[in-house]
Parts: sequence; structure tokens; C-alpha cells
Amino acid sequence: MSWLNDLYETYKENADQVGKVQRTSYGKEIVLLPIAHAYQNAQIEVTITPEGEFYSASVVPKEDAQTMIPVTIESAGRAGSTSAPHLIHDNLVYVAGDFERYGGVYKKNKAGKNSYQMYLENLQAWCESDYAQPVVKSVLSYLEKGKLIEDLVQAKVMVEKNQQLIPKWSKELEAEFGEKPALFSVVVGEQATSFVRFAVQEQGTGKRPLWGDSEIIDSFVAYYTNELTNEGLDYVTGEMLPLTENHPSKVRYGGDMAKIISGNDSVNFTYKGRFTDKNQVASISYEVSQKGHNALKWLIGKQAFILDGRVFLTWGRKETEVPNPEESSADVLDFDAIFAKDEEAEVLLNPDTTHQQFSELFKKALNGYSVKLAYHEPIYIMILDAATPGRMGILYYRSIEKEQYFARIEDWHHTCFWRHTYGSKNKQRYTFWGAPSLRDIAEAAYGSRASDTLIKNTIHELFPCVVDGKKIPINLVRNLLQRASNPVSMEKWEWEKTLSIACAVMKKHFNFKEEEKNVALDKNQKDRSYLFGRMLAVADVLEERALYKAGINRSTNAIRYMNAFSNHPLKTWRIIQENLIPYQARLRGKGSYYQKILDEIGDSFEFEHFTDKALDGKYLLGYYSQRADLKKKTEEKTEE
Repeated sequence: MSWLNDLYETYKENADQVGKVQRTSYGKEIVLLPIAHAYQNAQIEVTITPEGEFYSASVVPKEDAQTMIPVTIESAGRAGSTSAPHLIHDNLVYVAGDFERYGGVYKKNKAGKNSYQMYLENLQAWCESDYAQPVVKSVLSYLEKGKLIEDLVQAKVMVEKNQQLIPKWSKELEAEFGEKPALFSVVVGEQATSFVRFAVQEQGTGKRPLWGDSEIIDSFVAYYTNELTNEGLDYVTGEMLPLTENHPSKVRYGGDMAKIISGNDSVNFTYKGRFTDKNQVASISYEVSQKGHNALKWLIGKQAFILDGRVFLTWGRKETEVPNPEESSADVLDFDAIFAKDEEAEVLLNPDTTHQQFSELFKKALNGYSVKLAYHEPIYIMILDAATPGRMGILYYRSIEKEQYFARIEDWHHTCFWRHTYGSKNKQRYTFWGAPSLRDIAEAAYGSRASDTLIKNTIHELFPCVVDGKKIPINLVRNLLQRASNPVSMEKWEWEKTLSIACAVMKKHFNFKEEEKNVALDKNQKDRSYLFGRMLAVADVLEERALYKAGINRSTNAIRYMNAFSNHPLKTWRIIQENLIPYQARLRGKGSYYQKILDEIGDSFEFEHFTDKALDGKYLLGYYSQRADLKKKTEEKTEE
């Protein structure tokens, strides 16, 4: 239960954020929920007077539908035919005393009480307690009259025919009722499924919403926690506290019914064979469960990377935002801040920027995160996914010291490192040095059309490579080598991106030239794969120059034969070399220049290494570096 304790402590460290609305970078509102509260989308808003009389009603727009409501243990996890009312705000089947009069059918519990009666009893118990609030009593007073739907019909919020709520809107009804009522545009299903939230129209101060109100939140939390009596040993805190067997769902999003902790299957073998009772597995207090799950929901909404339902989450206890292992070097950098500074933006956008300059920016960004965290504060990494609609598993969990975490992050970004040209910000393309994102690595290995399941599983495999320093899976390395060696199967931009990502991974995998943090051509390198890659690059650039001079736009033979070259370099090189002869003649003196480079590379081979054995990934590094070197020299001469 260490994960739950870590989330519980995170909640306590961020207690000052409870109930405060925050807005993410993509416009979503998130709140660290108080205990005994949940979110629900409301479709109808009803305003009453302090005396408990109907005042007005309106349809809630979709963008304003999210509503924080008080809930009980039972109501928070209700589903299907389960009858368990919330407090104050709820569906019509609970709050409308005239629900059956308008064609509805109440839910009933085992004792035979209907959903409306259960709702009134629960609300009345709160109103008769020492924690009662006058505005809540106003809601109770109004709903006891049992005429909510009648008032909504008269207010033209709901539509009835022959005292029956119209289930769904159709064009045939326009002749009788006019324009389509707004409720039908926001409710999912029939009118009778609408969720109602309440406000009170107070004299002098105007309308007071009863959701998100701090006084009402504190009142309900104090009332409800005082009502809990099932005390026992909490396995998380080690204290005697009121326990719960029903733990929250809706962890990843509003409609998510998968639970991390669940023991409702007493027939099969969920816990039988080792335990006779589910409480022998773990007993958890209501407070810890609520605070831990609410912290997790908040963190997921705030900063998690989610792909096909799988959650990749990294956080700190007090300063929650830390670099995510999934991010690329460019993602770790604060681009909004960088683009606001002319000198740093110039560094970022300049294709001739050195790795050292980027390294300084990257380290500066890491330090920006690190200084906000307390000394030796741990970093937490969690991966979640649901195997079934009702069960969620923690696939990976790790807590690591801050210093060690940042050292691992920095090491990954400095060793899985290459020059990439596919970045963009505010429609400006830029070159960045460093590691690609884990998602980009996965898509480069399996293609952008690969299934989300394959991509998320690959990212999952790569997480320990970043956080724990494990080796990159060999199957991933092989797939990258194969795809990067097959440029004719992709558009040019996709292949260029795949090639630079493959080079970054190969450099990490082979621990290649670790002492030099750059992609410069190494003319002293004697590795056969690297040398063959250099030869291929010279042939590619030579033919490309000749084709350009002749006004021809097509792939070179080096590109066409690249896949065959990686498997049979010597045999394929003979074919490529024969095809180069006319292009060398067309370039005249320049052709001799390229031939001289090929001769120099050939002289670097050990005789026994000049064989037809398949090449490893280092040939991509040789190819990329040699090609970049030749193109840079051409550009410099053009400028002169």
C-alpha cells in the first residue's frame, strides 16, 4: 500500500489546493476534491428561495455542467440498479417527489423504500444534525413538497404530454411545441435521466450556488465523517480509523468505472485460497482512501500522459510537476519562457547550434524543476491501466530520491542523444538536440499507424530504461534499424524523423562515442558498420548532387538499395558503385572529390572486416554523420 500512502501524503502536502479550481494548459478545469465529494455533470439548475419556494430553473450548458457534489460511500460507487442517493444534488429519480406522476419509476432498496424517500431521509438527517446549514434546509423544505417536475414543466425547462415526460425529441413534436427545448441538447438519454443541482436566491447577495461552497463542503465533511462508525486498523497509517470497503472509481475520467481497490467478488477466487475474508487482505480507512484517490484523480487531470486508457504519471509530493520520463529533451525545456527570450530563442532556432548550448539550456530547465523540490524529496512514477471495465491495475510503481531521479533523467537525455529537426513551436520549425520522446521512439519503431495498444506497451517497456537505467529492449532496436533502413516505404519527412530517432537509440544502445556529446563525423572510427554507413552516405550525396544538376527529382540508388545494403553491404555496394559511374562523370572534378572520400573510407577498413555480413545500427550513425558533414560543407561553399 505504499502507493496509497504516497498519494495520501501528497494530498496532505497540497491541502491548501483543496476545492480550488485550476485550469490546465489545454483549458480543462481540475480541482483537488475534498473527501466525500465527487464530480457529476448537471443538466438542470434549480434556484429556490430561503423559505423553500421555487424561484427559477434553467438548463446548464455543457461547458458549465461539471458540478462538485457531496457523496456517501454507497452513492459514490453506485452503478446500474443500485439505489443510493447523493446529498443535495442528484438525478430526478431521487429528488423529484412527482417522478412517478410524470411516468417515471422509482428505484427501490432491499427494504422496499423508493429512491425519493431514501434521498429525503439522508438529507433530513444532515439537517437535524449539529452540522446543519440553513440553505440545505431550504432545499429539503422545497423538495418535501414533491412538485419539482411540475415546476420545471411550468418553467419550460422540461416538456410533458398528457402528464408524461417526453422521452426524446423528434421533428414531429416541433409543430406542437415549437423549437427544440435546450434540455434535449445537453441530456444523454431521456429527460427523466437529468441531473439536478440547486442554488438559493438570497436577499442582498443574489444567487448562491450550493456546489463548491466552502461552508457547505466543511459542514458535510464534518457531518459525514462523524457518522462513520466502522472503526478498525488502517493498514496505511497504522491508526484506528473508520474503515471502508467501497473505494472510489472514476479515477481517469468521469465515466471510468474501473477501481484500483475492489473485493466484491466473493464467489470466485479474487482473494479465496489465501484469505477467508477480503478485509484480511487489507483494511483501509475512509479518509485515506478518499484523500489518496482524490489526489490521484487531481494529478492525472493535471499532468498525466494518457494513451489508449493507460496512464503514465510522475509527480513530487509538494511541488507536483516534475519532468516526465516519456518527454523528449525539447518537451523538458520551457518553450514559452525560451521563446520570450530573444537570445535563447535564437539558440533554439539556429540549425548550427552546438550540443553544448542545448545542454546548458536543458540543465537550466532541470534545475528549474529541482530547486522547487525539498531536499531529498522523493519522485513518484506510476503506470495505470484497466484490464476490464471494472478493474484497474498498477502496472508500474516506483519512488525514487529526487537527486537520483534527476541524475537518471539527465543521463538518458545525454546518452540517448541525437540531432532532430522535426520540432515545431508557434509554426516555427526548430532543431533540437537530445532524446526523442518515448512515444516518438515507439512510433518510429512500429510506424505511426501502429495500434495504440502496441505503442502504449512499448512506452511501458521504455520507462525503466529512463528511470532505472535498464537497457533498451533488443526487439525495439532491431525494429528501428529495419524501418530506418527502408526509406522507400515512407514519405521523406517521416523517414528523416525515423532516422534521427533511430540514431539516438543506436547511440544509447551501443554506448557509442559516449565521451563526445555530438553527432560530428568521426574519421578515426574503425567499426565496419560505421564505415559502410559513411560509404552509403557519400554515394547518396554524390548522386543527389548530379540529379539536382540535371534537374531530376527522384530517390538515389543509395536510398533505393538501403535496406538491401544493411543486410548484404558488400554485394549491394558493388551494384551501387557501378551505378555511380555516370553521375561521377557528370560532376567532373566534383566526382573525383567524392571518389577520394570513398577511397579514404576504404583504406580505414581492416581487411577481414570488408565482408558481406549484415550491418548493425552503427551504420546509421556513420551514414547520418557523413551525410550531414558533406551537406554542411556544400552549404558553406555556396554561401562563399
